[in-house]
Amino acid sequence: MYTTCIYNLYQQSFIANVYSTTHFRMIGLIDVNIQYTYGIERVTLAFYSSSGTNNGKIKGLWYPIVGIKQHTGRFVEFTDRINAILTETSFNGEAKRGWLAKSPFFYNNAKEMGRLEGFSNGRHYETLLEIGTYLRDAYEKGHYHKMNDLNARLLNEKVTSEVIYLGNQHTQKENFENFISDIFNNL
Repeated sequence: MYTTCIYNLYQQSFIANVYSTTHFRMIGLIDVNIQYTYGIERVTLAFYSSSGTNNGKIKGLWYPIVGIKQHTGRFVEFTDRINAILTETSFNGEAKRGWLAKSPFFYNNAKEMGRLEGFSNGRHYETLLEIGTYLRDAYEKGHYHKMNDLNARLLNEKVTSEVIYLGNQHTQKENFENFISDIFNNL
């Protein structure tokens, strides 16, 4: 276990861009503070807005993602740890280009616990749902920064960056990997 709670959403950090117009989806990034066993760290998380077309997702609600698949086939575009988690949680350990890598947040069937699927099944469920609701409301009110060059490549680079944010002791990559590991392990 690496994480204990998510808190202190940095509202002004919310950036977004259109990802798909076929089934309208936005992608975005937002910074939060996460309490780790090694201290409090600022971390960038990725989300997408649902078109409401699949698996009972709610139209307009923002759901967490690991990133976006850039090449059809096996997972190679993320870190070794994240690629292993996505291989374990996705169908046949691979996906098509453009796939929103959200499978760890659906892993371990939240439906059985009476929860909305897509926000994990562990301790971060409520907070991730609250963030998704906040992002929906902020987007609808225009309270976000439009970033026209936010695409799959840039989103993936941001969440797996080697940058150490001011006040942090660990890289964005390490913090994000630890967070995704806890989601995968249902913690």
